[in-house]
Amino acid sequence: MTEACILHEIEILEVRRIAELAAAAREVRNRILTPVAEAELGEPQPARGEHHPGGALAFAEGSDYQALRDAIAGLPDDLRRKLWALMRTGGGDYARGDWATALAAASLPSGDSVVSDLIQEVDLHDKLMKGLYAVGAAEPWSPPA
Repeated sequence: MTEACILHEIEILEVRRIAELAAAAREVRNRILTPVAEAELGEPQPARGEHHPGGALAFAEGSDYQALRDAIAGLPDDLRRKLWALMRTGGGDYARGDWATALAAASLPSGDSVVSDLIQEVDLHDKLMKGLYAVGAAEPWSPPA
């Protein structure tokens, strides 16, 4: 199977829709966490790198999160599993040529686990977009001119 045939156009559009919902849910989460003081979270500050005190916290329950949850839960099981495989590919767990391996791994967890993994991934938007690029279904992002 060539990389161009991995996802159909309608599947790519669905992945992008889910990615946009994930970006909206993350934006709401970040706005909620902005005023949180690091001392309130009880987490040790890392030795290096930038640190957002609420970075390890999941999405906040709200309408954007619920829209994301409903959209993912409403997808057919095979597309949810492709979404999971794209997320894992975009996260670096699988390489460009490992699509069959990623799909095989996506068939292992239960349907509820797949949905749970997807909706709990704070970086879902970024990982999906990187996954699309990795499998040849998207052009590399570049800032507008």
